Amino acid sequence: MHSIEQQTPSDAELLEQLRLAERELLMLDKDDQVLSNLSLTIQIYFNNGGNDEGKQKVLDLIDKFKNQYPSVLRSHFAAFRSTGFVKLTDKSYQSASAKAKDSNVLEWHFTSAESGQFSGDYALGVLTARDNYGLSHMHLNFPMALIFSDEGRKEYYDWIKYILSHFEVFHGYAGLSIQLPFDRHPYQFYEYEVSKKYWGITPDGASFLRGEWMRGIRSINWYTFIGAELRNQLVGQPNYLDTMKAYPELSVEEIGQTLSFKAGPLPRLGDKALALPLPYVVISQLCRVVRTEMPSDDMHTAYRGPRYSISEVYYWIRRWDSANFDQGILNLNGRKEELLPVLGDYSNDDNIVPYTGIWIPFDFEGLGKELKKGQEFPEEAEYDWNDGELDSKPAVWKLAKREDGGPVLLPNPF
Repeated sequence: MHSIEQQTPSDAELLEQLRLAERELLMLDKDDQVLSNLSLTIQIYFNNGGNDEGKQKVLDLIDKFKNQYPSVLRSHFAAFRSTGFVKLTDKSYQSASAKAKDSNVLEWHFTSAESGQFSGDYALGVLTARDNYGLSHMHLNFPMALIFSDEGRKEYYDWIKYILSHFEVFHGYAGLSIQLPFDRHPYQFYEYEVSKKYWGITPDGASFLRGEWMRGIRSINWYTFIGAELRNQLVGQPNYLDTMKAYPELSVEEIGQTLSFKAGPLPRLGDKALALPLPYVVISQLCRVVRTEMPSDDMHTAYRGPRYSISEVYYWIRRWDSANFDQGILNLNGRKEELLPVLGDYSNDDNIVPYTGIWIPFDFEGLGKELKKGQEFPEEAEYDWNDGELDSKPAVWKLAKREDGGPVLLPNPF
């Protein structure tokens, strides 16, 4: 069981933790080019980004970002016009901008790195919904230097306020992220390792995969954004007001049609080896009613190394959960464990069956199967697709019965 802070460290202590983490998490190649770095991010899933008005708002945002950081942005990739990153010049920008609204999908990426093979301190990416159906997504990334001064934190907050005021937000968050290059796949193992150690750092390399997050939120962070479609579920839950009153370190602000929750004065790393930050645990508890319960796909591709398979995403979503809330108040001395099903799947690096017993498909209704401890999980499970005719498809497996009679619900292994 993870302990939770009884007292929040001072701002000076938290800033020093962030400075140390910034140095620790910097990954360079042999030529000292940045491959990954700790970053401040803003991640937004929004509606009506694919119509003409929404695309114009996106272009206004891009123009504002480019004009505010003209000396640092070095390359861009307009997917509707080119096949890769090119040098950012007034000519290349104006040429792409003139065609941007003509495309069904407006996908455009900017970075302070010289290409998509490296990670930049500054980055912006947008991907609008095809035919304006479903969610659009945007991300902005900023250097950690902003967090170390009042002026920098205000600059970061001003971007949050601008975005929430101008877009139809469904949900999103802002805070710490591990920034990868646009060509992220070779480094997803690093994103996985960092975000598994530091729960306050979100793995956002594949955050643009919007289909996973059309029913509920993806994550909480330093700031957590709840749009109009979800807000009644959140504020209408029992004990919402009691929780907000009990934890003055939490704040909520209405910006446009969006509720912006803030978990304390500074972002937290959430090192799982230490006591967890109380504001993040409480915000996560409030947001359980609006979160995505079950992902339908991996966050990482089967490239190499440890990664976020479906079962790992399931556990990641629940990393902050505590069973020790009573009527909206956390019992800091409580010892109850949050118990979850034991999952496994073929696509994990850790794809070995941990218990002999009956395993059933978790992500669809299918046939159970006896699996032996130490064997690999089968890639597929069978299901009845037509009145007794069987077929099979890739499966996440759930432990239904153990041969040794042990429990099939255990604490979150994440």
